[in-house]
Amino acid sequence: MTGHILEVLPLSRQRWIVRYEADATPLSEHPTLAEARAAAINHARQFGEPTIHVRGLNGDQHVEAVEPDFRAPTPADVKGPHVEP
Repeated sequence: MTGHILEVLPLSRQRWIVRYEADATPLSEHPTLAEARAAAINHARQFGEPTIHVRGLNGDQHVEAVEPDFRAPTPADVKGPHVEP
């Protein structure tokens, strides 16, 4: 989990993008909402993102929960050999 918000939003009726919120560079561009949403869900699963924000043409928004392919590691998961000083 990166801590950033993954979103799907329209540029027009025929152009939908997937990006991280406030990032000017989209991760991908699609002709339909359905294709953009599917790409966002796949990206979220691969990178351990728990949700995506989907924005509609009329300004509405909803949040979709995503079941990731794996649980993202936390600092507690990082363990190395214990070295005595």
